[in-house]
Amino acid sequence: MEAPDFALMDLSNTPKTFSNLKGDKLTLLVFWATWGENSKRALQQMQAFHQKYQDSGLSIIGINVDKQEVSEETLSKIREVAASMKITFPMLIDRGLVTFHDYGIIAVPSTVILDRDRVIKHELSGFPLMGADALKQFVELVIENKKSATLSVVTGYQPDKKAVRLWNMGMMSLKSERTAARANVWFEKAIIADPAFTQPYLSLGTMYYTQHNLEEAKKQFESVLQKKPDHVIALSSLGQILMDEGDLTGAEAKLTKAVQAGESYIPSYYLLGLLKGRQGDVAAALQWFKRAEELNPNDYKIFTHKGMMFEEQKELPAAAAGYKRALELIMEQL
Repeated sequence: MEAPDFALMDLSNTPKTFSNLKGDKLTLLVFWATWGENSKRALQQMQAFHQKYQDSGLSIIGINVDKQEVSEETLSKIREVAASMKITFPMLIDRGLVTFHDYGIIAVPSTVILDRDRVIKHELSGFPLMGADALKQFVELVIENKKSATLSVVTGYQPDKKAVRLWNMGMMSLKSERTAARANVWFEKAIIADPAFTQPYLSLGTMYYTQHNLEEAKKQFESVLQKKPDHVIALSSLGQILMDEGDLTGAEAKLTKAVQAGESYIPSYYLLGLLKGRQGDVAAALQWFKRAEELNPNDYKIFTHKGMMFEEQKELPAAAAGYKRALELIMEQL
């Protein structure tokens, strides 16, 4: 898929775009946050790439996604991390998290590899050991012009360009109240254009879920799992629907598989926290919420679900504390 362009400020408040910073062969975008230890590990690997390949056609761009609103305190933290780790590649600030959402990032850190034409060639969500090793190997193969890298790019699945355009039209439609009702038409056309392209199914499923049409939502997420049985978003979304329907056993199976499939996808964790509470195991629930917070302490949905769990347990002071923290995080992002 062709990735969106971006225009972001660097730490000197100078605007930068993809065309300003792209490499002759590859460009690596690393989405990171100061609060994540895995982000620092990812930055460390990116700095090693930068030192080794900056004169061989590779460009590294760090994109900070700490918060929607970036205060002087946040900027100070970003500069402190960059200085302490001796980062010498460009660091950009994603104010409003626009690029974060445009790229569909689901975990921090995440790395997206683009070619010079801004086509996505490789992605790594989170920083799992095996995935990080595969990313490193991919970069080395391409930059060093080894044939196996070319084969891996050519033979990998690439969605039909028409299908991608139709899906993008659907996503744009969702942003307007006037056109949102017709977004499903674009998604359905995208599926017809390329039935193997999973994004339209996910978008349709999410759209139906927000409309409380659980049966149709379930069909879309199941369609994704037929194509990709370990798809973490589809597994988590289906787990949520099963939990809404009262099938806690089925929901737990899906959510547990989601955690195993994508260890950095936060909704899997807080949904398991809510589920464990409904099963009466509050201790296990709190462990899942804790693991979610370790991945992103600024995700208000973690605390919303923790509040829901405590409210269902009739522990109202704890529920109020969870909701209060969620509200504080929401207000910080306004």
